[in-house]
Amino acid sequence: MITISEGTNVFVTASPDHKMMIADLQGLLFSIPFEGGPATQITTAYQEASHPDWSAKGDLVAIQSYAGGTFHIWTMHPDGSALKQVTKGHGDDREPRISPDGSTIAFASDRAFKGNYDIYTVAISGGEPKQITSADADEFGPTWSPDGHKLAFVSGIGLNAKTVESIDLLTNKQTTLVTSIPEGRVEAPSYSPDGTSLAYVQFHGAGLFVNSAQLIVTGSITYTGKAGDAFPFPTTWLSNSELLYTANGHILRTNLTSGTETPIPFTAAIHSVRPQYAHKAYDFTSTAAHQVKGIYAPALSPDGTQVAFVALNQLYLMKVGSAPIPLTHDSFYKQGPAWSPDGKKLAYVSDRDGIENIYLHDLSLSDTLTDKAIAPSRTAQIMPAWSPDASMIAFQDQGGATLLVKVATGTITPLAPSTFFPGRPAFSANGKTVAIATIKPYTKRFREGTSSILTVDITTGKTEFFAPAPFESITTRTEDGPIYSPNGKEMAFVMDDLLYTMAVDGAGHPNAAAVKLNDEVSDAPTYSSDSSKILYLHDGQLKLINRATRLITPVAADLTFTNTKPSQRLLIHTERFWKGSGSEELHDVDILITDNRITSITPHAATPPATVTQTIEAGNNTVMPGLWENHAHTDSDNSIYYGDRFGRLWLAYGITEIRAIADNAYRALSHREAYNSGAAIGPRLFTTGEAIDGERIYYPMMIPTTSEAQLHREFERLKALDFDFVKLYVRLPYSWAEQGIQFAHSQMGVETASHYLLPAVSLGEDGMSHLSATARTGWAYSRSLSGVSYSDARTLLAQSGMWTISTTFSQAQYADDPDLATDPRRALSPPWENVRLNLALKTAQTTDTASAFAHLKEEESTISAVLNDGGTILAGTDSPLDLPATSLHLNLRAQVKYGRAPWQALETATSLPAKAYGLDKDLGTLEPGHLADLIIVSGDPLKNIEDAARVQCVMKNGLLLSVGSIMAPFASSTIGSSICP
Repeated sequence: MITISEGTNVFVTASPDHKMMIADLQGLLFSIPFEGGPATQITTAYQEASHPDWSAKGDLVAIQSYAGGTFHIWTMHPDGSALKQVTKGHGDDREPRISPDGSTIAFASDRAFKGNYDIYTVAISGGEPKQITSADADEFGPTWSPDGHKLAFVSGIGLNAKTVESIDLLTNKQTTLVTSIPEGRVEAPSYSPDGTSLAYVQFHGAGLFVNSAQLIVTGSITYTGKAGDAFPFPTTWLSNSELLYTANGHILRTNLTSGTETPIPFTAAIHSVRPQYAHKAYDFTSTAAHQVKGIYAPALSPDGTQVAFVALNQLYLMKVGSAPIPLTHDSFYKQGPAWSPDGKKLAYVSDRDGIENIYLHDLSLSDTLTDKAIAPSRTAQIMPAWSPDASMIAFQDQGGATLLVKVATGTITPLAPSTFFPGRPAFSANGKTVAIATIKPYTKRFREGTSSILTVDITTGKTEFFAPAPFESITTRTEDGPIYSPNGKEMAFVMDDLLYTMAVDGAGHPNAAAVKLNDEVSDAPTYSSDSSKILYLHDGQLKLINRATRLITPVAADLTFTNTKPSQRLLIHTERFWKGSGSEELHDVDILITDNRITSITPHAATPPATVTQTIEAGNNTVMPGLWENHAHTDSDNSIYYGDRFGRLWLAYGITEIRAIADNAYRALSHREAYNSGAAIGPRLFTTGEAIDGERIYYPMMIPTTSEAQLHREFERLKALDFDFVKLYVRLPYSWAEQGIQFAHSQMGVETASHYLLPAVSLGEDGMSHLSATARTGWAYSRSLSGVSYSDARTLLAQSGMWTISTTFSQAQYADDPDLATDPRRALSPPWENVRLNLALKTAQTTDTASAFAHLKEEESTISAVLNDGGTILAGTDSPLDLPATSLHLNLRAQVKYGRAPWQALETATSLPAKAYGLDKDLGTLEPGHLADLIIVSGDPLKNIEDAARVQCVMKNGLLLSVGSIMAPFASSTIGSSICP
């Protein structure tokens, strides 16, 4: 049991007799004596209750609950008993407020499904809700006037509410009560008992975090709260001159006349579970053969006899029943093979000329050496799809736009505007329509929605959305469809992890309900030209389904790989050596490496051992462990446009280990196997597939889970594909998250993490993937909207034994070192990413960064507090949402900027991650028996943290490379070549 005495985003309501309070602390409801004292827990994590509102009669409390995977309004007795669900459906119902007479609950909801939130009322006993407002704006946060005749609420676009409005329930007349300051927003109105005053919260600033938040009272009494971090919840009025509100970690009893704000003390005990389980065992030394599972984007030939796919960083062609044959033999990235309708050509993506572009391969040729890009461009071209007449190929660029290229001329024209990470395009059988999977958000207030089918008329550009099924999604927006059958009768896609088809009309628009074809997890479907067969992936294996009989036939892909390691006795002589933990630095040492492991670390000897096969003179440099990037998406989001550059970029900045969190499953496996086998250059990758999410999703690499059966199918898929981690995302109910935690631990031996502090503490989760990030509530229990984590969050983080990743998103720091934007290693980034870096630098140099640095300082304060109290904080970035590689170094520099010693900051990217993940017997520190993952850097990082980025040479798994050789395919450089030829 961990005891807390403050609350981050604590919400409170009081009984009418002012004897008790109910507080939402960390997603649990507690009853607290009105004068303060020990709190009694009255709800469980599984009930997911928040926003309590005590009725005037004192008999009931209304709450919003996420139990079941959708926000709904519930009631309960003040002791937490007699829970009763009041609203139902697929809409999110939030922020309940009970009417003064106790008969009705007002709430905000998106249940109209027209793209915004409106205000509704419902009888407290249940029944059909009544819609009160219907403007295009998002209207939420309702509160009753004392006579019950009016409702006040906030109105704006998304979360950015700019006014407080009032509506008369008898006349429907609407009046603006409050207008926000220009640089801010308002929330949480509440009327005084006599109705002459209105309290609300005024936020100052905009962006990821606001600068401050204050209680404002206007009307017959005016008052400005003294606390600078008011939480986004309505006050509880005790009288016309006294109220409760929450701010600065406290419940504040406030006298508006005297201006006194008195904290009400409390303590609450939260149950902490630290799981004990056998961790996944890694054999980093074995060279035994492994079956390839990373078969990425397989494509069935038109005649149904061959399969093209990418694996081990090469493009393969395989006759069904025969062994795969590589068509390529280079180190560049490949993606997205697509057969021409006549089966004579393959379109595929390669970055052999620096940028991912579409190439055409004539299958009458034995290799791809003479293949040419059909429309050479300095922008990315991915996910190619042929038109039925073979005259055009549809594809997408790095901005998410869908374009068309004429095969004969290379002329590119736009087709559909940018959407958020759309899936692979597909042509209808008549060639007049293109369909893609893309996000359709429910509202602007919250970003989540469904991955729906968007059709585009090629002639007119008209777009139209179609749901694969009501409130369902295409499983992932990558290779899971939709695809059209060549006979023009249907489209196929993956939904609920299973393979479905849906009939379409002549225009390619769905016109019937989806039909399930199988009962096993499926990915990446493609048709034969006669529409009789569909090829798909199941747990790393190819399958063919007969469309008529539904008979499923395995298609063997006899392809194996071995983990590469050098055969060597290599000695590195260096002036400075840091083990990876502690403050001690050794001088003038020899590091002996046998094959891929460190044999000894000893004082320098004038004569090396006779068995040494190579000696490296590191000179006046520092040898230290390679760095861990603890939160990256190496195979999703912007990373899919980097190609071969991505792995090289990480290494060039000294990052030898990556914990990848949520990626396209088969692309991630393909990269991990390619890196392990030496078929591609990149860090040691610990990865997972898509994150498991709830019914509503946002990113393309989230699995929308709508049933418990699907939930377990997804668990089994992650196990079958042998992933290293399980990510549980923001809309997954806690009861299902706990099942994921238990499965990952007991069946896979791997760790789990989410965005939430509560499951990590009470449900046995291993970590939290950000100090604070997106939450389904719109705010987090680990950090306020002003960027502050109070002692409840800090105590839970430190004492729970979990690990937490700090992802600072601190681009203001580029102004501290502008040379990061001109570093020659930036040539490894694609041009548009360097534009992004230059924009970040320019913004940092030309705008007021005081607020950004204040938030960064606050985060670093929390990090130091947790670490000093024995907790575990790891350095990460959420790249490529933040800029890859350089942002990790900014994270380390921020720690030092705000008080930590360089060695302490470096530990968050060396020894601490290895220990947190149970890998400290092999990684994280340089000592005999450990893997030889190390870097040689100029200068002394233990004196100057900036020197950690001055990487000259990198060794991963015993293979030593200069930074110049890592860069060689994309830029000429001599960095490190004098040390590591």
